[in-house]
Amino acid sequence: MKLYIPLIGSAISLGIGGILLLHVVPFLISLGTLVAILLLLLSALLIAKNYKVGEYLGLILSILAILASATSSVHDEALLKFGTSLYISILDILMVLGFYLFPVLYIALFAKKLKRSMKYK
Repeated sequence: MKLYIPLIGSAISLGIGGILLLHVVPFLISLGTLVAILLLLLSALLIAKNYKVGEYLGLILSILAILASATSSVHDEALLKFGTSLYISILDILMVLGFYLFPVLYIALFAKKLKRSMKYK
């Protein structure tokens, strides 16, 4: 799997979630989501063009996504409401994909690539 695929997956998940929450959350949250999406896509583009800085930007963004969601009481409360409605369940699934699954997958792929590159030195 290409290293940038999880970053695009996170960007898509956050984008759909951001659209669904557009008039529900404060404007600054929506703006922050847009900035995160742009940074994820920029990182994916840099990786696709073989710029090493893109790989490290992706790593930083992945770690920040996990930490931000794990320390957010709003995200905890939202997960506890899973199954109460289709809308909430979709948002929860998108949250798990965008803030946990794709970032963890990116970190694993990054570590695998790093280990492989160290083996040949």
